[in-house]
Amino acid sequence: MTLSTEEIVRYYARPEIQREIVRFAKNREIGGRAQDDRFFSRPDMIQYPTDVSDRVKQGYATFHCSVEHWSNPMTLGPELRPSDLDDLRTGWDLIIDLDAKHELNHARVTATVIVDFLKEMGVTPTVKFSGRRGFHIGVAKEAFPEEVNFSFLSKRYPDITRIIIRYIKEKLKSRIWDELVKLEGLPALQKLESSVDPYKFVDVEESWGNRHLFRMPYSLHIKTGKVSVPIPLFKLKSFEPEQASIENVKILPFLQNEKGEATELLLQALDWDAKISKIKPPVKSVKKYKLKSPIPEEYFPPCIKGLIKGIENGKKRSIFSLITFLKSVNWDLEEIDKKVKEWNNNNPEPLPERFIMTQLRWHERQQREILPANCDSQMFWHTTTPKLCQPEELCKTIKNPVNYAYKRFYRMQRNKTVRNKVKS
Repeated sequence: MTLSTEEIVRYYARPEIQREIVRFAKNREIGGRAQDDRFFSRPDMIQYPTDVSDRVKQGYATFHCSVEHWSNPMTLGPELRPSDLDDLRTGWDLIIDLDAKHELNHARVTATVIVDFLKEMGVTPTVKFSGRRGFHIGVAKEAFPEEVNFSFLSKRYPDITRIIIRYIKEKLKSRIWDELVKLEGLPALQKLESSVDPYKFVDVEESWGNRHLFRMPYSLHIKTGKVSVPIPLFKLKSFEPEQASIENVKILPFLQNEKGEATELLLQALDWDAKISKIKPPVKSVKKYKLKSPIPEEYFPPCIKGLIKGIENGKKRSIFSLITFLKSVNWDLEEIDKKVKEWNNNNPEPLPERFIMTQLRWHERQQREILPANCDSQMFWHTTTPKLCQPEELCKTIKNPVNYAYKRFYRMQRNKTVRNKVKS
């Protein structure tokens, strides 16, 4: 249903719609599209509710925004080099863009499978209707660590987002196909496409590039007259486009996540990409010696001892720190399993057992060495409650918690050797 100019103006004049567009537009590049499909010049940005009304008066019928966050969107331009964009980019969100080629049902099934998978990975995504035959599944930039393998994630766009989406597509290909067959039956699908590839039925966009725009939450869709509305996860399976009509719009969050909750998703995707690329994944180095036995807990650094006592927030990213630390100091899988569960019980609000088991099983499968974050990582050691980094004198000489344990342990070993020689 095509909307009249009057209906478009009236919709975007609603105070709650203007507030949401302004809130979401912060630090993003904005693009607009007219009713005749004409795109307005870029870059543009929106800071105030009156900006929304002004753009509509200029002819904006839909609002689009960047996946990337910028320090100053108005300095963007086609003449900028990739390195210039890296300097301006402060982060990015993961947007999984699904577009059904035949029926919305196909995109809805695909979205449900992807959402369930992300939940299994400890990530709670948000979802919105695209406005026509698809959905946008979002994971906010805060869900990812600031750094990976000594480089800022803000500078790893778009290669990281492409890797994550390719990983998800490959991981879920069979599962999505099975669900499509359950929905339609194989004969009905074969009438539409001869292929048994689910991505012939639902396009999952992976070629995100620099300054890529997607439809903003609460923007209209020109051709359908529907609104790109966020959808509660529990209503995704039953969603119908009528719920996105102007008169049915309700304000719901989009792109809200806990800090660090997508760390494991990122690591698994990078691990998968390294294997298929036949490239040995880069590993942080730490000087250590071969251990014949595990390092006892008494030699752990203050941050790990504090973590084991339990924390109020930052638990999802801290389980990564605890498991990688224990593996690095030669604890076996049974000991790690027991200690992680003990830690979880020490937390004021324990994490779900399913999440704990998922993390343990993933780390058990890893053949490469993965270290906990370095001591200067703000996200892992300085922003939890209570703050885990409580440095002692020895901490001034090390870069990683694992270094601390090895130094203390080998000092003890050397002292024992010296004492034995003196006695003899």
